[in-house]
Amino acid sequence: MISTNSETAPQPTVPLGAAWVAEALRLSGFEVRLLDLCFQKKPLAAIEASLRAFRPDGIGLSIRNLDNCDFLSPQSYLPAVKEMVDCIKARSDARTLVGGAGVSLMPLQVLDYLGLDHAVVGEGERAAPSFFQSASVAKACQVPGVVSRKGGMPKPPQLSTRFVPPRTHSWVDTRRYLGMEPVLPVQGKRGCANRCLYCTYHKVEGEAWRIREPAAVVDEMLSAMRHTGAREFEFVDSVFNEPPGYLELLLEEILRKGVRARLSVSSLSPKGLIAGQVRLMERAGMTSLVITPESASDSTLTALGKGFTEADVHRAAEILSGSGIRALWCFLVGGPSENEESVAKTVGFVNRLPRKQSAYITTGIRIYPGTGVHRLALEEGMVEPDQNLLHPAFYFTRELTPQKTIEMLQQGVSDPSRCIFSSEANGVTLTVLRRLGTLLRLPTPFWRYAGYAKRISTRGRR
Repeated sequence: MISTNSETAPQPTVPLGAAWVAEALRLSGFEVRLLDLCFQKKPLAAIEASLRAFRPDGIGLSIRNLDNCDFLSPQSYLPAVKEMVDCIKARSDARTLVGGAGVSLMPLQVLDYLGLDHAVVGEGERAAPSFFQSASVAKACQVPGVVSRKGGMPKPPQLSTRFVPPRTHSWVDTRRYLGMEPVLPVQGKRGCANRCLYCTYHKVEGEAWRIREPAAVVDEMLSAMRHTGAREFEFVDSVFNEPPGYLELLLEEILRKGVRARLSVSSLSPKGLIAGQVRLMERAGMTSLVITPESASDSTLTALGKGFTEADVHRAAEILSGSGIRALWCFLVGGPSENEESVAKTVGFVNRLPRKQSAYITTGIRIYPGTGVHRLALEEGMVEPDQNLLHPAFYFTRELTPQKTIEMLQQGVSDPSRCIFSSEANGVTLTVLRRLGTLLRLPTPFWRYAGYAKRISTRGRR
């Protein structure tokens, strides 16, 4: 197994999916090694050395993202992966399968670009062992979820409700990641039943919630604490507080087993959030969260298919302001129906946030095949029907220009030090701050110090 992701901005990401597949292969009787390229300064040399030492009969490649999804400074990650594939093909004739979240979005296009023959769509814990166990390539192509460049996808992927314990610490140098940011990811569920216009979760994880037993999730956390010394965990579910009732079951299990750790959430929805849930989150050890309304305007929320209103957004803000949990509010500006009035509403909301809360603002929406925003972009002539979307394309409302929108944001936000723009997230200053935060053992989340980093950066340019 090779995890190809080497992006470390805004923070390095533990290859949880690759570890999950590696463990599934091990449990199926394979001898497995996982090569994580995240911190490799010479990835091709690392691949060559691993091929010489291990001489594999099968190779799995994991691609997390196709590009950085940055409207202002788009960057594709596939050229680097193509170099890796060429390196492998020149040194090994092992049966190869490529997968990962990025591949699931455009499997045939990825195969064509990389010059490979087989990919897996969705999760790989069941597909990968079956693929490599198949006696022939022809039979391997019939595995559910496997896409063949020549034959397309014969069977839909199998989505299981029985999850293999990932044992991430057995496959990945988690201490290296903890040295960059002292937080380990944990996943309590897969899939998403929501239908946001731009989202790709349904293609990657399925269209329904598939929950893990809370006891299994907590046992994974306790095991990681014993083996790595980790004391902070981030729940990376598509939406932490859905489906209704699961948040309570999971946090009550954490309390029942006496887990002593700092917790955070990568995606909380304003929809249905109540004060009792936030109090329970605090009791369980939650110290920070990312909440993803995308807008504070009804017209934009409706156009994005978010399933909640600006009143829900304001209600969630009021509930969180009465807690000790730090919140980072994420906004996606420039989508359908966005105009000066809707941007002004979002800016006004950001300006009213309490001191301990911050905002992250990105502009433009990455267009992926099969999403609602892709259909809308086709209708509005922003993309062509045969356009290869491996090359990043973005939706931006015709009612505003990007320049005008950015001016409104930069001039309208009253305290820029509490607002992170997507173009700043990959900056050197924030990266250095994250490393210093870990070294000095500053309390997480590190985005709480973004204002200091921005002020330091501004002084440095004077």
